[in-house]
Amino acid sequence: MPSNDKATSISSASHQLQLRRDAEKEVLAYLRTNLMPFDVPNAETLGFQRTELPDGLSNGIVHPTISLALEAKSYSWTNNVPKDIYFEYVVNFANVNEGRSNWRPLFHSKLEPLVQKLLNEEASVEQVVYSVNRNLWTLFDSVSGKPIVFKSGQTPLIYDPMSVITFGYASCTGVSILLVNALRAVGIPARLAGTDAWNGNPENGNHSWIEFYGSDQKWHIMESLPASGDNDNTDLLDPCQWWFCTEDRVKDTNFYAARLDRVDADGQYFPMSWDLDNHGVPGEDRTNFMRELCSKC
Repeated sequence: MPSNDKATSISSASHQLQLRRDAEKEVLAYLRTNLMPFDVPNAETLGFQRTELPDGLSNGIVHPTISLALEAKSYSWTNNVPKDIYFEYVVNFANVNEGRSNWRPLFHSKLEPLVQKLLNEEASVEQVVYSVNRNLWTLFDSVSGKPIVFKSGQTPLIYDPMSVITFGYASCTGVSILLVNALRAVGIPARLAGTDAWNGNPENGNHSWIEFYGSDQKWHIMESLPASGDNDNTDLLDPCQWWFCTEDRVKDTNFYAARLDRVDADGQYFPMSWDLDNHGVPGEDRTNFMRELCSKC
């Protein structure tokens, strides 16, 4: 290689490295600014250190989270995802108040063969979402010894991702969080959604599902495979396939989606039916969206 070409290559590599470092700093600052209140006391444990750690200690979960989330931005199906959406719903390492753990490297390694297959097939967002939901529940057989299944009444006993993997089951919130995290691991914006009281009456129960950010740059509802009774409909943009999206279900029911960005949430919080006095999770009111969407079903 001629010396000038070599110099250009080195300069380009240096420029790319600087861009990566700048992106990491920007994401780190965003996550730190939007820490949920109950995470603030543990900020340094999570990886938001003010000083260098002594020998024998390592950074917290935020650093591998940021690194792998930025790596996933190279996947073709992320091309049309706005930066603010990517920061809030892909880079985010949490959903609600589930236990914090370093889940992303495990999810990344387990899903990597599927990701490469989908990249080769030039898959769309919806095809990726379908494939992840179809394959996720057997990826961790070596841990629990069996596929992950739905089991009612497990929240808040079992709903963080590592507990769900270890026990091999969870109720709607736990399996939904697992699916959200898996989609985030492959660069798909996703978030927990649901209601804390059907038809406005807590005695009627509650439910959690997910929303994913589609190729049309709109949010779409869906259920995890275990909670849906193995519903294998490939048309993920058909809301009427989900049992909770009916005219009777949405009547007098309020709906919400979990967020991270406190400023954009503007005081709205995500009501957690297992911890109703905890208003620390930012939310988005999805009531009008769900009533309009499901009143036709």
